[in-house]
Amino acid sequence: MNKLQIVKLGLITTAALSAIASSVAPALAIEYNGASVYKAMDGDSQVIVFSGTSGSKISVSLGSSDKSTARLAGSCGEVRISPPSSGDFTGLKVDGTAVDVSSLSTQTLPSCLSGSFSETRSTNFKTPTGQVVIVGKTPGAAVAVTLPSPSTRTVTVNGCGFGILKATSTSGPLPSSFAIGATSYTVASLPNAGTPPYCRTLNGTPYGYVPASW
Repeated sequence: MNKLQIVKLGLITTAALSAIASSVAPALAIEYNGASVYKAMDGDSQVIVFSGTSGSKISVSLGSSDKSTARLAGSCGEVRISPPSSGDFTGLKVDGTAVDVSSLSTQTLPSCLSGSFSETRSTNFKTPTGQVVIVGKTPGAAVAVTLPSPSTRTVTVNGCGFGILKATSTSGPLPSSFAIGATSYTVASLPNAGTPPYCRTLNGTPYGYVPASW
């Protein structure tokens, strides 16, 4: 097992020292070979480590993931889909089938009388207000509408000067790439620290432990 070094209030010393410096200076961020973003293995799981100011929050953009909602088809078998907040319908799927909104014609939405449109609408279309209308569904039936949704995780930097992003049962696996602000990262290209740092608070004082191999 690798020996660990202790990072206490910004001062690095070895665990073998009998006395630990008592400086009251703020804890420094724990970087790996000068890198403020790096990867490591926590047991069998890969994690991403972010070095930063204690107590700060880092917003990590994980790209987009499909978000599906159920809609009920109208009495004429139509499904109305309003523009998403981004205004972009790219990636739209209805019941698992991709819909190319850019190729749809623009038409008005006719009234529905006794289960039939007052004007024929045999193919999907979009309205002048930007709605997408899917036709040909069973009236009153549930229809799955899927659109990509931006995914963001917030990482809080602990008292030792680092925060960790890892896979969870609710957030899913780590992405292959991510961004912080305008800076993009690829996980495969991140410096590999091997083992992540460890933070423990004793009597209100944060102690950061890093592998001696660092």
